[in-house]
Amino acid sequence: MGNVESQPECREKKEEYCVRCHCGKIRGRFRANKEHVVAWECNCSDCSMRGNIHIIVPEEDFRIDMPDNKSYQLMTTEYLWGTKTATRKFCRTCGVLPWYRPRSNPDGYGITLKCIDWGNDEAIIPKVEVKRFNGESWEEQFAASNIAEQSKST
Repeated sequence: MGNVESQPECREKKEEYCVRCHCGKIRGRFRANKEHVVAWECNCSDCSMRGNIHIIVPEEDFRIDMPDNKSYQLMTTEYLWGTKTATRKFCRTCGVLPWYRPRSNPDGYGITLKCIDWGNDEAIIPKVEVKRFNGESWEEQFAASNIAEQSKST
């Protein structure tokens, strides 16, 4: 997350938040705009079955923060399908997917909205705008949307 820290205007607009699976064995931290974030609700077969709504953050704004020095690789199980561009690593204990590398943004992370701990300070809880992504027509929707820009540094 070093790039963000070196830019004063970004540091003022962004806040660090926690994300975790249900049992807490898989944890991460990410930085996002503290005033407004865009979440994506996708209807592809995978996202619709899981009820997934996610925000996208650039790679440099995310870090894995495993408790007790546990190995992320040992605590997760990977699921690949289709183009195998998206990588999903589910918690081996509770089965929850707190974040993943989406096909639309392989240079960033998709953070599962319901897995985010925004904290209790109203001043740093952003307004969440939900946009629809028609994953059933993935290529056309990708070309028509600005989702690829979500993982670029600001």
